[in-house]
Amino acid sequence: MKLEIHAVNDIGCSRTNNEDMMSVGGILLRDASLELPVEIDDESDSYFYILVSDGMGGHEKGEEASELLLKCISDSFMDGRISPENAEDSLRQLVSDVSCTLNMRGIEENQERILGCTLTGVIWIGSRTYLVNAGDSRTYRLRNGILKQLTTDDTERGITGDENASKLLLNAIGGGSHGRLTVEDITDRIMEGDTILVCSDGLTDMVDDEGIEEILCSNERPAESLVETANRNGGADNISVIVAHLEN
Repeated sequence: MKLEIHAVNDIGCSRTNNEDMMSVGGILLRDASLELPVEIDDESDSYFYILVSDGMGGHEKGEEASELLLKCISDSFMDGRISPENAEDSLRQLVSDVSCTLNMRGIEENQERILGCTLTGVIWIGSRTYLVNAGDSRTYRLRNGILKQLTTDDTERGITGDENASKLLLNAIGGGSHGRLTVEDITDRIMEGDTILVCSDGLTDMVDDEGIEEILCSNERPAESLVETANRNGGADNISVIVAHLEN
């Protein structure tokens, strides 16, 4: 399978620091962009991933949380702690361990807001494809011009579908939470010709799903256009966007 990846991370228009971080196959991105063609094979020891983490904790603490999480994931793949045989359990345990680390660090440093982060994205391991999520960052699939959110926001609104319900996070990595990671095998739900969008709420709070769908369908550089549109609409938060097209 071939992927054509476009990724952009931007501080936005309102924040003084950037707490988002992205990982494209272990390449960590903050205040940066990347275009990368990737070929994924289904050999048992192969892996690749596109991940977004939105940090929280104030000042530079959110930056530390998102970077720590994505570095731990990269290290775990490189040293073989995550493999096709144990992928789901290992990913959940890794995120739980990072969550405990972040919570303890916040307590030890007497932080008013315990540092934490979200995580969302897609991981290819061997012949399987996994969707991961904790928090309110999102992963979407575009197929035949129709956009579908694959993840469920860990908020009352996301879980119930009630647009009047609270958007307060009910689950995160750190932030005083246990760090419950949802891992789904979506091998049969992803096919050649699909486009995957992984993003933080800095995008989805500024651009609705209809607007996202229109840009993905009509723009040759959709990642850049999505970030530009979010900033044009106010850019109230940091913005992370990874667009991966699965080529035929």
